[in-house]
Amino acid sequence: MNCPKCGNEMSSGWMIPGKICQLEWAPERGQFPFPRKGRVRLKPTPPPDTLFDFVEYPAYLCAACKTVIFEYQ
Repeated sequence: MNCPKCGNEMSSGWMIPGKICQLEWAPERGQFPFPRKGRVRLKPTPPPDTLFDFVEYPAYLCAACKTVIFEYQ
């Protein structure tokens, strides 16, 4: 996949938010710890088999312009 910003080839990999937190998108910053208006909670992948498994999203990384693209559902 080519980067939409710079056109360089992107590397495939995984977005890993961590064990406890899940990623969210919000139209504004600085609303923590209150619920964010207009937020989109990213749909997690299937539940982990063990406590040591992470939620992972397929992702593409452009090292040249520091861009990551991933699907959240």
